[in-house]
Amino acid sequence: MGNIYIGQYVRSFDFPRYNRDVEGENACYVEGVVSDVVEKDGGVRYQIEVDRKVWEGEEVKIQVRTVFPPINGTPTLFGRFTCGVEPLSKAIIHKLNHGCEN
Repeated sequence: MGNIYIGQYVRSFDFPRYNRDVEGENACYVEGVVSDVVEKDGGVRYQIEVDRKVWEGEEVKIQVRTVFPPINGTPTLFGRFTCGVEPLSKAIIHKLNHGCEN
């Protein structure tokens, strides 16, 4: 997964345990910048300022500008650990923003 830090551009999957598709009907995620790490809803969470949302493989209108997924490694109720947020490389960001192939 890599380390996640404030100021980093990330992708946060809606259903990371079951699916991490980035294309096709199963792709459901948001992308944005980690603006803070906060205590919320009984746990420590990333605060992500969303600038892109994909639902069922289609980019859709952003309804909620800030999301709070649990930090990676947070224990779940079922004995697992969360891992739904991943850093995006500068090359991926550049391609998303500018359509470049390099």
